[in-house]
Amino acid sequence: MKASSFVIAALLACAVAPAASQDVNRLDDFRLREGQATQLKQVAPDLYFLYDDLSSNSAFLVTEEGVLVVDTRQHPAHGRDLIERIRKITDKPIKWAINTHAHGDHFLGNPEFKKIGTTIIAHRDTLAGIVKNQELEIKRRQAFFKAMKLDPGEVKIVLPDMTFDSRLTIRLGSRIVDILYFGAGQNPGDTMVYFPHARALFVGGPFARKNWSNTSFSPSIDGWVALLEKLAAMDVDMFLPGHGDVGTKQDVLDEAKLLTDAQTRVKQAIAEGKSAAEIRKLDFPQYVTLRNYNRRENFLEALHHLYTTGKPKFPY
Repeated sequence: MKASSFVIAALLACAVAPAASQDVNRLDDFRLREGQATQLKQVAPDLYFLYDDLSSNSAFLVTEEGVLVVDTRQHPAHGRDLIERIRKITDKPIKWAINTHAHGDHFLGNPEFKKIGTTIIAHRDTLAGIVKNQELEIKRRQAFFKAMKLDPGEVKIVLPDMTFDSRLTIRLGSRIVDILYFGAGQNPGDTMVYFPHARALFVGGPFARKNWSNTSFSPSIDGWVALLEKLAAMDVDMFLPGHGDVGTKQDVLDEAKLLTDAQTRVKQAIAEGKSAAEIRKLDFPQYVTLRNYNRRENFLEALHHLYTTGKPKFPY
């Protein structure tokens, strides 16, 4: 299942008219806010969750044979920080890293892991999305880099080494990790990482606890809702989100309800003849306390685009 140079070359050849030429401000309008300090939480005896309130989350499993990492963070400096945190716990080799989806805040730390010999895994659709939108993924992070005083010149794309189609199981030491794909939620390639011994599931893109998620990339909100309902029905107690703190089954179902409510309102507004500009201004008072509520306008406009064209605003 190697992502061979031939496959990558073919993807590059197909990546015409990159999304970077589109209006980046409509895709990402990062606004620095007062957030919680980044926290490393031990959620099981050998499983750690890095909660980064202002950026994106990661996780890592420590075994007697080595370490497996989920998502490498948003910048090489943050990738180094994650490695340093791991090194305070174990000196075992960091053998595997998984990119859960093709958003740069989850894979731009790849270069630091590549330097230490880590093998990077992604779904084949995630690899395609990284290749297609690599310019955009760097360009749309510039406001974040500036706010966090991170050097944008340090950023480069390092592609995954391996891809999978629907399931890949890794045995590391005495632990089993299942890398799963159930179909597109927020993005094509949305990857779940299941730690059965901890009854924990890392959900990178489709689930963000108490958060208004970005709907600019999804090919189907119905599909996204169905995916969340499927995840909530799994034999899992703890959901590790791409954004936000550790969640429960109810938190996952709450996100499904938010998406359903937003979809229903936007479709109703379209049926009433409202324009994209009017739909941007729709209010949802029941969700006013959610993270990213103040950024919902672009996300609502993206739903208008999806339902009037049949295509996501920013295809991945």
